[in-house]
Amino acid sequence: MARLSLPLLLLSLLASHCLSASEQAPPAPLDHWQEADWKGLPASIQVDKQTVLFAKHSSDNYLGLAILLPDWQRSGQLWQLTRDLGRLGFDILLLLPSPQQTELDPAAEKKQKTMDAFRQQFAERIVKLSDAKLQEGGFKLLLAQGTSAAWAANLIASEQLPAPDALVLLDGFFPNQLSNQTLAKQVAQASIPTLDLYQEEGGRWPLLAAEARKSESRRSHKLNYRPYALMELDETPARIQGWLTHLGWI
Repeated sequence: MARLSLPLLLLSLLASHCLSASEQAPPAPLDHWQEADWKGLPASIQVDKQTVLFAKHSSDNYLGLAILLPDWQRSGQLWQLTRDLGRLGFDILLLLPSPQQTELDPAAEKKQKTMDAFRQQFAERIVKLSDAKLQEGGFKLLLAQGTSAAWAANLIASEQLPAPDALVLLDGFFPNQLSNQTLAKQVAQASIPTLDLYQEEGGRWPLLAAEARKSESRRSHKLNYRPYALMELDETPARIQGWLTHLGWI
């Protein structure tokens, strides 16, 4: 039987150990790579040990804090609103989304423990981060996109998330008709002023969800509810500015 020299034996043992460690190490969660992508940007900061995107207002007057909740893999799209919101007087705080918000259905009855844990974690993140950045005397504007809109409405309705001063939905939906009906009722029953923006070419689910919200809000005679169909996403800042002027904020 051939004998291995000491250096070869050590290299063999080291390779075996590395292979065993890599087999045992769990894959990095999806949001780990998301955070890694954003960490190099000037707007990326750490708040309460979380990576967020933050920008200060660029106008002479401070209006408040705009909290952006993007849909999964849509952070860059929503962050494009920063310059226009900053000019209106808002500091902007973007919370990086979690893949769980698309995997878990806020209106479903299954996976209740997992869903309750995520719901609590999501609400705590919004509260802690917004409290850390909201200046005294400012308004709190919550802008939620896609599945984040479904979760935000659910958290506000269940009183796990304190209601903001105003709510903007952007293509709010969940890919389930029952869930969209639940979202519609929660939006209609809330007393928060709500701007409901959706793209005319936004796809089947967002359009169905928007129609359900409009119907339910008319049925409930919801006050301060304004739905608006966008031809282009670039219209969003102008629609928000016009709506805030109507509310008397600017």
